[in-house]
Amino acid sequence: MRLLVIATLVGAGVVAISVIFASMPPDIWKDHRTGFTGVAPPDEIDEKIDCLSRGGVWEHTSCTVSGDSQPKVLNCSGSAKCITEKVVRIVDGDTIHTTNYKIRLSLVDTPEIGEPGYSQASSFTFTYCPVGSTVTIDQDDLQPVDVYGRLLGKVYCENGIINEQLVQNGLAKISAQYCSQSEFSGEYWAQSGCDASTAMEPAFDRYDDCDSSYPDHCIPSSPDLDCGEIPYRNFRVTGSDPHKFDGDRDGIGCEK
Repeated sequence: MRLLVIATLVGAGVVAISVIFASMPPDIWKDHRTGFTGVAPPDEIDEKIDCLSRGGVWEHTSCTVSGDSQPKVLNCSGSAKCITEKVVRIVDGDTIHTTNYKIRLSLVDTPEIGEPGYSQASSFTFTYCPVGSTVTIDQDDLQPVDVYGRLLGKVYCENGIINEQLVQNGLAKISAQYCSQSEFSGEYWAQSGCDASTAMEPAFDRYDDCDSSYPDHCIPSSPDLDCGEIPYRNFRVTGSDPHKFDGDRDGIGCEK
């Protein structure tokens, strides 16, 4: 008798459930998200986590990451280390920490804390080699490390060689006592402190078609150049000035 009662109740329940399902709209289980087709909702959690971990923005069902392009890696000279890493700290104008190294810029010397110009030099390096950016360090073949164990080298940041930029913008001076010990003493940006007779001239000075508008330096008429593509600053400009280095027409080109 008890089994008969249980069977009756189970049967009634099955009938009731069937009636409920039959009364529901046929598309109640359909995924109504725009653009989705399939038999089950997609698992977006992993995609969203990956997106956010790369600094992206997750909107609806898509990820947008700015700056996803690969960093530019430059070739180094000599046989010492050539390292490409992310900047993790700017100590001051001439000292940078990357993921695995403490870097001291070869040949250049910026003011120490408390000295005039310290903030300007530090801010300049912070701006041109910002934390999180990728840099390439060309280790100095002749003086690979300093007395503190820091790697010495020429550092390529996003906008060029920071050693050179600091000197050309008047924020650093060349440490002349190290010229004989540095692989980079022959480069043109080191001329202000190293022996100019051994310094390599910029590639521009090797042209034969020097434009007469620039009497102080040999700059060719073509291709078209701007101040960021030449190593000279505050030079005389006369004549037609094909590169428009003298924007304010005061006779001085690429003023800083």
